Amino acid sequence: MNAPTNELLLALRAPTSGWLAAVICALDEALLDHDFSPTHRQLLRNLLDAGEVPASVSNAAQERLQRFEEAVQTLHEALIGNPDPGVDAGTARSHLTLCA
Repeated sequence: MNAPTNELLLALRAPTSGWLAAVICALDEALLDHDFSPTHRQLLRNLLDAGEVPASVSNAAQERLQRFEEAVQTLHEALIGNPDPGVDAGTARSHLTLCA
C-alpha cells in the first residue's frame, strides 16, 4: 500500500468520516462505469478545487439523481417485479413487536 492509501484507510476509521466513505463509494462505482468520462472527472476536480457546489448545479444534480433513481426502480420492477402489487412499497411498513 502506498502513503495515500494508508492515509485514506486511517481517515475512514474516524467516526466523522461518513461523508468521505459515501463519496469514495460513489466514486468507486463511477470509475467502473465507462460513461463516467475524463470530462466528468475534470468537472469533479474543478468542483473540489473550487471548494463549493453552486446552488444551480446542486439543484440540477438532485433532479438528475431523482430521475436516475426512478429509472433504477423501473428496471428493478421490470426484472424482479413488485412483490405485492396491492401494497405501495413506499407506504408499507414492518411492525415491530416488543417482548419483555
